[in-house]
Amino acid sequence: MSALIIFLATAAAIALFVAGAFLLAEVVAAFAETAKPAPPPLTRGRIGIVIPAHNEREIVAATVAAVRAELRTVDRIIVVADNCSDDTAAMARPAGADAIERNDATRCGKGYALQFGVDHLRNDPPETVVFIDADCRPAPGAIARIAERAAYMQRPVQALYLMNAPEGAAPKSAVSAFAWLLMNRVRMSGLQRIAGVTRLTGSGMAFPWRLISDINLASGEIVEDIALTVKFVEAGAPPFLDLGALVTSELARSEAGAATQRARWEHGSLRMAAQTAPKLLLRGLAGDLKALALAIDLAIPPLTVLAAMIGVVLPAAVVAAFLGGGGALSFVVWSLMLTVSAIVLAWFGFGREALPATKIRAVGAYLVSKLRVYGKEGRKSAERWTRTERGDEEGRAER
Repeated sequence: MSALIIFLATAAAIALFVAGAFLLAEVVAAFAETAKPAPPPLTRGRIGIVIPAHNEREIVAATVAAVRAELRTVDRIIVVADNCSDDTAAMARPAGADAIERNDATRCGKGYALQFGVDHLRNDPPETVVFIDADCRPAPGAIARIAERAAYMQRPVQALYLMNAPEGAAPKSAVSAFAWLLMNRVRMSGLQRIAGVTRLTGSGMAFPWRLISDINLASGEIVEDIALTVKFVEAGAPPFLDLGALVTSELARSEAGAATQRARWEHGSLRMAAQTAPKLLLRGLAGDLKALALAIDLAIPPLTVLAAMIGVVLPAAVVAAFLGGGGALSFVVWSLMLTVSAIVLAWFGFGREALPATKIRAVGAYLVSKLRVYGKEGRKSAERWTRTERGDEEGRAER
């Protein structure tokens, strides 16, 4: 029995150590990954923009207008009004979009909406397809930049996608904004520096037509961006992060909306990691270093979960040490030190604007709010494409 306790505690502690070490490696590498110059001038092909929208009447026109300002007359904007109970499509058309409607209550999810939009483009396909969420705004030049780079590299290209805390929001929204920046800016650029691969992060994604037209997008998977990332890595076209192209959105104002946003990502990422990391790990052990790095990255749980896991394994490691297995305790202590170091370094190097020092005290309230994310309602909202209650309007569709 003692040997089993020592073995299990040591195995868990080593896994946590690897997670902490890779997390710190990503943060350190992010300091060396900067925005690359724009690709060489090309004869720019046509761009097809697909905007999935579920009950987005309040914001879809403004989004279409912002995107239209970045395009030429030969480019197209397709708004997919997916299972809407409002007039999203009618609001999108006057703003300059070709709005199409999909109604299928048995097949709900952003992936189905994206597939519907791509299929609509098949009769007259563009050279490049860009996906952007209905609640996002591209920075000037961002769409053209990622489209041109995708055409040049013949790989998926991900813009830097950040969430900003709304003006007047509770201080813990700044913690959420930092957590988003840590994932999408720091970790993803670090992963790219280490292994030449990044994750697709959900909005501001550009694809050469030859790639996206061959991928099956139709699924109800909540974190379709992770599923897409794995498909493209397996196809030999790993995504590229372009830090010079920015796409932004706002965090939800309401507590319910914020919990929905976090639940979708955290439950979905945990589920996808369990489904895809083992397969990627085997591919990595066979010699694919990009797949290996992505497998380790996906296996790192959300930081609150990682901290909870360290808290659970630490007592077991102490027991193992009393039984003669001191290695487990060393590994779990090191995992804690590495994880804390990674977070502090990321904040100091990249996060002080998103999370000012005066708002760090809100970390406690943020951690308490995570109880809602992992409660029954959080798990339920993570199973489908749901509306996010923003607090300043009736609601918006979550991406």
